[in-house]
Amino acid sequence: MTDTELHMTDHELLTLLSMTPTESAAVTLGLLRLDQHGDNQLLHNAGLTTLMVRGLATPQGEKIVPVDKCAVVGSVLSQAQEWLEISLTTPSSSHVLFAVGSNVGAILLSISPYGVHEIQPIESGPALLELGLHLGNEYLTGAAEGLPATAVIRRLRVDSEPIVAQLTAVESGDWVLRSGSESEFTEESFPAAEAMDQLKTVLSAQQDVAPSQ
Repeated sequence: MTDTELHMTDHELLTLLSMTPTESAAVTLGLLRLDQHGDNQLLHNAGLTTLMVRGLATPQGEKIVPVDKCAVVGSVLSQAQEWLEISLTTPSSSHVLFAVGSNVGAILLSISPYGVHEIQPIESGPALLELGLHLGNEYLTGAAEGLPATAVIRRLRVDSEPIVAQLTAVESGDWVLRSGSESEFTEESFPAAEAMDQLKTVLSAQQDVAPSQ
């Protein structure tokens, strides 16, 4: 994939992920809230049709397979080992992004409320978390859409418990960091100059999945 972004609809992503039904693909479907449509054949057919019309999928034998940038996106999503769900909000605005990393590359999905999402390649590995922190920092410190502003970053990794951290920036006073697992949070306040470092520390922690009994 080049640096030029690719736009894909919900039904195209649903169809793409169904082509490679791996555990990683299932996690991605869940994060994108598309798993509830897994049995909707009408949406699958619509996605398949538009992918083919756009030149993003083609017949190969008895199968339809993704090609070009769509094939790259499919490989990353179906082999993903790490996901970041990044929610940026103020009382009057909301943005959701997903950063997905794998051994074959990484992508950033900017989610549109209208169902047509922008996808672009990014660096994988440690750079994935750094990007999430950078996006959160720019949103909170820039305050372009006003304060209070909140960045919620949910980090999922294979063989690790999910970590969720929420940092709220206010016009004056300390910023509030809530962090922990998806069921148990702690809340602390930090000066603005320290808050992002604390957010990074929380999200960098390794929480191994407990072995099954």
